Amino acid sequence: MKGFVITLATLVLAAAGQKHECERPCIPGDTRTCMYEFNIIEYHTLSRACYDCPNTLADCAREECVAADGVSRPLLAVNRQLPGPAIQVCEGDRVVVDVHNSQFSDTETIHWHGQHMRGHQYYDGVPFVTQCPIMGSFRYDFPAATPGTHWWHSHTGLHRAEGIFGAFVVRQPEDPLLAAYEIDSPDHVIVMHDWTHMSAMNKFLGRHHSVLDDYARVVLVNGKGRNYAAKLEGVEMVNTPLEVVTVTPGLRHRVRLVSATSLNCPIVVSVDDHRLVLVATDGSEIVPYATDSLVIYSGERFDVVLEADQPVDNYWIRFTGLIDCEPFESVQGAILRYEGAPEEEPAGALTYDPAYPPGTVVNPLNSAGGANEVTMTDLDALTPSTLPPEVDRQFYLAFDFSQVNNSLLYNPDLYPYNGVSEEWQVNTPQLNELNFVFPPSPPLSQPEAAIPSLCRYGEEVSRDFCRCTYLLEVALGETVEMVLVAEGQIGDENHPFHLHGNKFHVVAMGKLGSATTVQEVMDLDAAGGITRKLQDAVEKDTVTIPDGGFTIVRFTADNPGWWLMHCHLTFHSEVGMAALLHVGQVEDLPPVPAGFPTCGHFMPEI
Repeated sequence: MKGFVITLATLVLAAAGQKHECERPCIPGDTRTCMYEFNIIEYHTLSRACYDCPNTLADCAREECVAADGVSRPLLAVNRQLPGPAIQVCEGDRVVVDVHNSQFSDTETIHWHGQHMRGHQYYDGVPFVTQCPIMGSFRYDFPAATPGTHWWHSHTGLHRAEGIFGAFVVRQPEDPLLAAYEIDSPDHVIVMHDWTHMSAMNKFLGRHHSVLDDYARVVLVNGKGRNYAAKLEGVEMVNTPLEVVTVTPGLRHRVRLVSATSLNCPIVVSVDDHRLVLVATDGSEIVPYATDSLVIYSGERFDVVLEADQPVDNYWIRFTGLIDCEPFESVQGAILRYEGAPEEEPAGALTYDPAYPPGTVVNPLNSAGGANEVTMTDLDALTPSTLPPEVDRQFYLAFDFSQVNNSLLYNPDLYPYNGVSEEWQVNTPQLNELNFVFPPSPPLSQPEAAIPSLCRYGEEVSRDFCRCTYLLEVALGETVEMVLVAEGQIGDENHPFHLHGNKFHVVAMGKLGSATTVQEVMDLDAAGGITRKLQDAVEKDTVTIPDGGFTIVRFTADNPGWWLMHCHLTFHSEVGMAALLHVGQVEDLPPVPAGFPTCGHFMPEI
C-alpha cells in the first residue's frame, strides 16, 4: 500500500507519567503497532513507595506511589498506578496489550469501552461471554478502529471499583473538530471516579449482607484529591496533591472527560469563570454546544473545549457527586492553571453544593430537559444522518429494584426479605424482573457449549425470583429499537445503560413522574405522545435513563457477536441488571483465534 508505514512500538508503560511512543501527532499513513504490558497486582495506597507522603508532598509524586486522598486502603492496580496506564494512539494503530494477572487468587478480563471490536469480537473482554477469565496471561490484539475519547476497565467482579481502569484515546490524522480548538494535549485527559475508604468487596458485602451503606466517600480526579468532607467521618482532611491542568492564555484547549465511577455517583463538572463547549460524547462528534456545567454518568465520555480567555490565574475545576456521593458530600477540585500563574490553589472555598451552577446544564440528572436543562436529544450530531421511520425489532427493557427473596442475599426458610427488619432489607436490581447470570462457557468462542440457564426475551419465566442468562436475539443487519424504562417504583435511582459492540442513536428521552411502568410508556407511545428524533440524533454507547422515565435508542445491528448490555453501576450489574444481545449467526463471525482458551463446568456423572 503506497505511503503506508507500520512501526513497532515496544515501549512498556511501567511508570506513571512515562510517555509511550505511540502517543504522538497523528499523520496520514503512519500506522503503528503499539504494545503495552499490564501487570495486575494487589496493592495499597500510601505504600513504602510513597516514603513520607503526604507530609512531604514531593514524595507523593514518586513512581508507584498511590496517594489517592491520603487514606490508607488496599486496591488493585495495573503497573502500580491509579488510574492505570493511559493508552493514547492514532486511528488504525494495532493495539497489543499483554495482561499478566499477578493476583493471588482472582481472575481478570479487560474491556475496551468504546471500541466495537468489529472483526475482533474475541477481545471485547467480558468473562464467559467473549473469553474465559484470565488465570495467568492473555494477549489482547485489535485495531484502534473507533476514534475519540474512550477508556479501558476490568469487567471482572468489583475490580473496576478497586482501581483497574484507565483512559483510551484514539486520535485522527484528520480531525473533523480541528477548527474548534488549538491544543489537544495528552495531559488534558481527566478520568474521574468515586472512591471509598474500604475495599470494594468489603463495601459490597457490607451493603448486601449487613447494614453498611453503599455511599462513596470522595471523588478522585486522575487518582488525586482530598477528602473535603472528612469531618463527616470524624477525621481530619489530609493535604494530598490535586490534579493540575495547565493551559496557554488565549488558546482553546480540548479537554477529554471520562467517568469511571462504579457507585451511583453522577458528577457535575464545571470550571469557575469559564464556559465549556461540548464537541463530542462517547467518541461521536456533536455540533458544538456551550454550557456552564454538565453531568457525566458512569461510563460516559465528553470532549469539551475550554478557551483560556480569563486573566492569568488559577481557577477551580469542580467535580460534585450526586445521589450516592451526596450523603458524604463528595466534592473534588482540580486546578486550572494558566501558564504564568503562581503555583498555588485558586481563591475561594471548595464546598459541597448539589445544586447546578447558575446557567445551562447538559445531561441533567433524572430530567427530561426544560429551562436551562439540555438532554442528549437536544443536541445534534455533527455528521448529518436520517434514520428510517420503521424498525425491524423493538425491545422494552425495564430497569428497577424489586422486593424479592434474592437467593444471593436471602434464605427464604431462615431469613426471607419480609422476615427481617427494614434496615436489613436490601432490594434487588433487575432487568425485566430478571437477574442475569453468566454462562459457564463463552458462547462466542465455544458456540457448541450449552447455556444451562438460558431465557429469551418474550418468554414467560418465574416471577418469584429468576436468575438466568437473559438473551435478546436479532438478525445481522436489522434495525433495532430499545425502549429503556427506569420504572423508579422503589427509591430514587439512576441507571446509565451501556451496550457493548455498538453505538446507538439517542432518539427520545422523557420523564413521566417519580415513577412509571413499561405499560405506561407503551400507552403513551401508542397515543402518539413520544416523538422520536430521526434527524441528526446524537450517537453514544452509554446513556442515562431518567428515573420515572425512558430513553429510546436505535441502531443497526451490523456487528455480529454476543454483546453484553447492562447498567454500568457495578453493584447493579454484578447482582444481575444485565442481558446479552446476540447478533447474527456463527458463520457471520471471524474464526476463533488459534489456541484460544476454553472453559466450562466439570460435572461428570456419578
